[in-house]
Amino acid sequence: MKVYLDNVIVSGKVLNDLAPSDEMVAVNEIEKLASQGRLELFTSRESWREQDRTHNPERRAKLEKARPDIVVVQKDHEVVGFSHIQDRYGGFVAGPLVTDVIDNSLFGNFKALGLDNADARHLMYAACNGCKRFVTLDHHFLSRRNALEAYCQGISIVKPSELISEMQGESK
Repeated sequence: MKVYLDNVIVSGKVLNDLAPSDEMVAVNEIEKLASQGRLELFTSRESWREQDRTHNPERRAKLEKARPDIVVVQKDHEVVGFSHIQDRYGGFVAGPLVTDVIDNSLFGNFKALGLDNADARHLMYAACNGCKRFVTLDHHFLSRRNALEAYCQGISIVKPSELISEMQGESK
């Protein structure tokens, strides 16, 4: 099963500081399930952008070092065109125009439900990349989960402990 880890989970995993502690234990269990091939874990460059705002240089260095540990979703940007300039001597420069909003409708729906831009992108990336679970501890996702899931194309928004309970139920 493809599982998207929100930035709070990715960062908490690296810094070992998730609260409550039972959620940190659940994240460690999620990693074990991934190492057994039962889960595929993903995040996005959106997590990296959020981590880059960390003011503590030691924490930021830990987060950057751990980036290769979780796969980034494939589809997290789209080329929408090219900008080009030609000078009078025949020189030519072209640059791509890229957007990180890959589904305007979905992004707009998430924004209308009260998510900020970064959170709307996280959930949009999970939905557009075929993830089945969106793992988070952020209240703004969990408090709106029913409304958000209605737009999410089959994704369930869960806490780490809820995913572990679900996986333990499957193995019985």
